[in-house]
Amino acid sequence: MEEMTTQFAPINLLSLRDLEFRLGENRVTLRRLAKNPHQYYSPFAREKKAKPFQRVVSDKKRPIDNPCDEFKGIQRKIVATLLGGANVPDFLHGSVKGRTIITNMAAHQGAEVMVKMDIKSYFVNVTEDLVYRVWHRELKCSEEVAELLTQLTTFNGHLPQGAPTSSALANIYLSSVFGPILSQSRELGVTPGAYVDDIQFSGPNARLMMEPTRRRLARDGFSFPNKKREVMGRYKPKIVAGIRAGKDGPRAPKKKLSDLRAGFHKLELGLVSDGEKPAYIRRLAARVSHISQICPKDAGKYQALLQLLRTTA
Repeated sequence: MEEMTTQFAPINLLSLRDLEFRLGENRVTLRRLAKNPHQYYSPFAREKKAKPFQRVVSDKKRPIDNPCDEFKGIQRKIVATLLGGANVPDFLHGSVKGRTIITNMAAHQGAEVMVKMDIKSYFVNVTEDLVYRVWHRELKCSEEVAELLTQLTTFNGHLPQGAPTSSALANIYLSSVFGPILSQSRELGVTPGAYVDDIQFSGPNARLMMEPTRRRLARDGFSFPNKKREVMGRYKPKIVAGIRAGKDGPRAPKKKLSDLRAGFHKLELGLVSDGEKPAYIRRLAARVSHISQICPKDAGKYQALLQLLRTTA
């Protein structure tokens, strides 16, 4: 079986002088940031925002590593000049310019069978060793340059949440190990896809790709919780990253629409105080806007209700 290539274009940075020129930053600054990263990160836990229809708000918080502005500025330069996204493989859709959750689902449109697998704690498990491998082996940087770039793009031994570089590096890592998986998918007539940590396969033989994918990523320390692995057959709604595959294109999941109806109903019942109404309506509007981006037809009714609310407020 011929293995498909998934390589990103190498950047061939062979010296610190090359790196200084590409980033427009001197090595003194880069080494200062790399040597003492804990001085330039301010981790915090982000609470989940309450949705308009929710009765009980989850107390689960998402850890954000949060690089400081100076560090983040360097990381943005790294993305712009070194990780620009040239030759991004077709199966990758997350954090890729011109691709979205909608293009991700469109690749699987019309499939009778679809499977999805979520990688557990993806960024946390993309270790500094894997990131160094990306810079050195995949992008063809010298050992010295790869080591410095690894220090600038990892925190506490892994990809940091909230850093501009993390999604691009996660994509390149996944691409670097996906060659055999893509080759086997092609042999089986299966369409692969990935949206950050959410991997999907569609086609009659999609189930056959689950175990090879699990085994390959397990070699680098990744796992797929059973509750995050799902087989969606002919009669089951196919939902990935909040998008449902409709007959004629992407649709909003029925639960999203049901929750939105509940949000408007809460207003109609007078369960939102006058003081809370402006912020509540803004949250409703944001959810309507999101659904409109997925499928304007699904959002039409709610856009009319919003307009009515705004004219009578």
